[in-house]
Amino acid sequence: MKNRIAIVVTTIFEPLFIDGYVENLRRFGREDVEIIVIIDRKTPASVAERCAHYGLICPTLDEQEAFLARFPSMAGRIPYDSDNRRNIGFLMALDRGAELLISIDDDNYCIDDVDFVSEHLAAGRTIDAAATASGDGWLNICSLLQSSTKDEIFPRGFPYFARRHERTLSEERCDPARVAINVGLWLSDPDVDAMTRLVQAPRIGSAQDRSLRLGTNTWTPINTQNTAVVRDAIAAYYYVRMGFSLGGLTIDRYGDILSGYLIQKCVKTRGDAIRIGSPIADHRRTPHNLFKDLYHELAGMVLLEDLLPWFKEMTIGEGTYSEMYAAVADALAERSASMRGFVWDDGGRDFLVDTAANMRAWLDAIRMIG
Repeated sequence: MKNRIAIVVTTIFEPLFIDGYVENLRRFGREDVEIIVIIDRKTPASVAERCAHYGLICPTLDEQEAFLARFPSMAGRIPYDSDNRRNIGFLMALDRGAELLISIDDDNYCIDDVDFVSEHLAAGRTIDAAATASGDGWLNICSLLQSSTKDEIFPRGFPYFARRHERTLSEERCDPARVAINVGLWLSDPDVDAMTRLVQAPRIGSAQDRSLRLGTNTWTPINTQNTAVVRDAIAAYYYVRMGFSLGGLTIDRYGDILSGYLIQKCVKTRGDAIRIGSPIADHRRTPHNLFKDLYHELAGMVLLEDLLPWFKEMTIGEGTYSEMYAAVADALAERSASMRGFVWDDGGRDFLVDTAANMRAWLDAIRMIG
């Protein structure tokens, strides 16, 4: 049977998560799934050994470089010691014929009695249901989680300007549409930013037993921890490169958040749907220095605070995902010249221009695969 579904993950830790996913696939008879594990220079040898034991795809660093050499546009654009190497796995999944990409993090564990892949197969299917619309255009997906905190929590990448007031949710009648992205949620340690972790330290005991369709003009952050994307939309799912100096800060930990907003613009323009809810993963977060995380996230927070009001309203022409993504890249590069402020005056404008160039290079690689 052809492996039409690919689970892609990067890791630099011991392979504790692998057993659970392999067992879950076996339990639910998912012979149409392959797991691609992208290692880095800091990855322990035990990861490759565990992958070999199960027959998983785990290219060596040399094999990764040989694969990337097929795509001249990507030369020098995927650094080592970076979660940006997830892009190698995305390209490999496409090259191997995957019709559905499921991106996970190595600290997101599947739940034993939940058919993890089956829940993500909502992506690619037509949904005929009312969407959830927000009066201010923003949906807090953490509202679907039962948190230990007294105060409301928000997902990483949720703009601070949209956290400061009450919002009204309503049902929005929509035409049936294909789900292009399925966004799963998390138990235990939610994907919130370092500031929230330091102040509130939330823990998630349960999630609502429902999924929702995101409204046409309603937005939310989308990460790469537990997310499925249909094949043609992967053209708009480049994982944005981090590590740039912005206003004296070094931006990191927002590559997936930026990629989520970029693809979201294309999905909404295309008229496809975004589903949020299941499957639920158990987020057993790997060790982090929260103050270091906060340092790296601050530049991303400021960047989104300034960029998103324009980005939400910006229009692009309809077309294929590749065509729309190219239009987004052009718009970002053009917008860069007019951005002002401390992160923009010191590296931010260059970051947007470089990101746009990386997006175009990604599209060149996508076209070579076909």
